[in-house]
Amino acid sequence: MDHRKDELLSEILRRVQRNCVRMVEIERLTKELGDALSRNDQESAQLLMKMRQDEMERVSEIREEIRLLIQSAEVGEGTKLRSWLAGEDTYQPDCFEAGKIIEFSKQIALVLNRTISIDKVINQKLAGKDSYYQKTS
Repeated sequence: MDHRKDELLSEILRRVQRNCVRMVEIERLTKELGDALSRNDQESAQLLMKMRQDEMERVSEIREEIRLLIQSAEVGEGTKLRSWLAGEDTYQPDCFEAGKIIEFSKQIALVLNRTISIDKVINQKLAGKDSYYQKTS
């Protein structure tokens, strides 16, 4: 593997790791938000919503950085990278970094699904029949 590809994979891996940490934080904040709302603690709920939004914005920024890095990849590598970032095993990882990218991407997907489940419960309790999830389910 050439040096440029090694550097690219290392940069993407760093960002995927950061994204994973951010997603776990979003999950934690979502749980705390649910607790605050169940206690009718509007002040804490507002603060937690702001903190969660800040984390979501950071995740978006990291995803954009990853997208730009993929654009700089050699022809053919972008498809592999996108597959690995989706947590797919379509392409065998050809180095340590690729394997870790797949591993972290699968973790991110699990955390995201748990967070959505928590958010769904919160949203349906608050909005009832007007819940965002009622319209999309």
